[in-house]
Formats: sequence, structure tokens, C-alpha cells
Amino acid sequence: MKRFVYILMIPIVLTSCSLFKPVVKVDQPKNKSPFFENIVVPLNATTGKEQREARAVSSSTYYEIKDQPNTNYLNDLQGIEYASPFAFHYALMLDVEVERISNKKLFDHITQWWGVPYRIGGTGMNGVDCSAFVMGLGSAAYGINFPRTSREQADYCKTISKEELREGDLVFFGSRNGISHVGMYLANNKFVHASTSMGVIISDLNESYWHKRFIKCGRPITNP
Repeated sequence: MKRFVYILMIPIVLTSCSLFKPVVKVDQPKNKSPFFENIVVPLNATTGKEQREARAVSSSTYYEIKDQPNTNYLNDLQGIEYASPFAFHYALMLDVEVERISNKKLFDHITQWWGVPYRIGGTGMNGVDCSAFVMGLGSAAYGINFPRTSREQADYCKTISKEELREGDLVFFGSRNGISHVGMYLANNKFVHASTSMGVIISDLNESYWHKRFIKCGRPITNP
């Protein structure tokens, strides 16, 4: 008589982000832009025959202003036609004026990590969890050293109202058991985070899923 041995393996995982949506595997080809496909943004033309178009470019040319070496993007911009196509992409995603896409370090970091899959306890490009992503983003964009877990990050912040939210603040989600997910606020109710279903992505606070699980907003104590 043959004997069959069944071995039940129960992985024990400790996580700082336990708020899950059904995980959907997303295959993202290399060198493919994470932004809108085939979107063209027409800019102010000098004549009726001339129309300049902004198209997706690599992050290495982000905010590049060609032939305008003395033009400062924030202070001396001669017109929005000199803004980078990446700035237009984020302005479209956040539904804000392109002039508000001013924090290059912030959006460079988001671009670099866009679509990186969610992994419990992960801290690298092979997989990252929500609090680790916020740690890296806070350090890169603001020089803030956040604690490791979402609950510790909540304690690190001063509680504010939704009406007070501004770029760089944190938004926390969870259940009756407490905070289990965190993202960084950008603008116009949009926040960036490491989603369990889509990886690093921008979501809206008004989406029903996040609206139901919203806990509070927080401002890092070192946020300028």
C-alpha cells in the first residue's frame, strides 16, 4: 500500500500593511511608459501651421527645457509650452495646473517606482510594501526619515483634517483593528501608494474602496 504524506506549510508573515484588495498580477513590459498611451498634449503654436506636441519621454529628460538654459521652471517660465511632457502627464493624472507639478524629486521618485509590485515586507524594486514606499519617497523628496511601519508613521505625524491636506502629507487607512495602510498625498484628493493589487500607483481618496477604509490624515512633524 502506498502511503501519501501531505505536508501543510503555513507561512507566517509579519506585515506593516495588511489592508488587501484582491491581487491582480499585472505584467508590465520593460521600457514601456507607465502613463497614458498615445496621448498627445497640443501646446501653444507660434503660427497656424506650427503646432508643438508633448509626448512621453524618459525620466532622464524630465523637466528638461531645451534651448532655454537660463529659464527657471518655477520662477521664470516663459510659458507652459516649455514644461516637460512628464509634467503634463502628472498634471493630467492629478487634474491640476501643470505649474503645480513643481517638486521634481517627488515625481522623479514616483516615476522610478511606478508599477513596482506590492510585496509584504518588501523594500526594493522586486516588491515593496506601503510603509517602505512612503519611507523612500519621504527621504527622496523631503529628507524625512519616517519610521518603518504605517502605525509608527501615523504616530510620527500630527493629525490634520482632509481640508488641510497638502503635498507631502500622509493618509492612513485600515479597519476597527487600526491603521494598516499608508500613502502620500499629492493634490486634488489624489495620493500615491503601494497598492496590493496594482503596485505603486496613484489613487483617489473619493474612490469607494479607500473612502470606506479611510482613518485619518497626518502631517510629518518635519514637513516644511
